[in-house]
Amino acid sequence: MILTADNKRRVVLPKPVKAGDALEVTTTGERIVLHILKKAEPTVPPLARKALKLGAAALQELDGPVFPPISDESPA
Repeated sequence: MILTADNKRRVVLPKPVKAGDALEVTTTGERIVLHILKKAEPTVPPLARKALKLGAAALQELDGPVFPPISDESPA
């Protein structure tokens, strides 16, 4: 398929492209190839199956170390 640009250097693509779609442009000599890139699926953090008990969570110190220190040396 041969496409010709108009006087504003625009080309009509044979496949529909939506606003915001990303295209990869590759060139080989005199040929320019456009590939429509797939949108990444939004990542959603997993949810706990059970609700967290606020009473138990309030008793834990979340900013403290998780494991007891190996030695009695304090950090410098």
